[in-house]
Amino acid sequence: MPRSAQIARREVGTHDNGSCNLSGSNEQKWKTMPYVMVPVPEKHVEDVMDYILRAITQGSIEPWDHPSISDFYHEVDEATRSVLAFVARAEAEEKELDTVAAARAIQMTPREVNGILNELQTTTGDAKRPPIVVARTVSERLPNGRVTDKRVLVMESGVAELVREVERAELAEAREALDPLREQGG
Repeated sequence: MPRSAQIARREVGTHDNGSCNLSGSNEQKWKTMPYVMVPVPEKHVEDVMDYILRAITQGSIEPWDHPSISDFYHEVDEATRSVLAFVARAEAEEKELDTVAAARAIQMTPREVNGILNELQTTTGDAKRPPIVVARTVSERLPNGRVTDKRVLVMESGVAELVREVERAELAEAREALDPLREQGG
């Protein structure tokens, strides 16, 4: 290595193995660079940045646990709780629940259910949690032979069990609250 390159390496604190000492002092330990620069063709820069942002976001997502599900369940409105409960039950029974059936079950329109799903996505994203309910599009063959798409609501089985536990606990609390009223009336 030429003498000028050796001097330059010492001044910026780099070592022959590629590690870097930002202070340039020989007394401190050598540290590796916190990032690696990779050439990306200009037409792919946007896609690569999207991928990196998604990876960073996914790295900060915390999984659902009983306390977080309980807090979330009690923070949302009654209609959202109903959607969560019906999706959790369908998951436990291994049945498909589409948005139309969910709307019928909670006596709302499919548009209102879709609004609830959008609100759930936003709320869980803001809370740095994975989506609690996911709407998948599946193909369905109609009796006349045509194929149509329908949105099926899905929940991870572990999350569904947690939602069902929280729902059962809420129902038990409601029953306990009603018991003194029954005793007074009867």
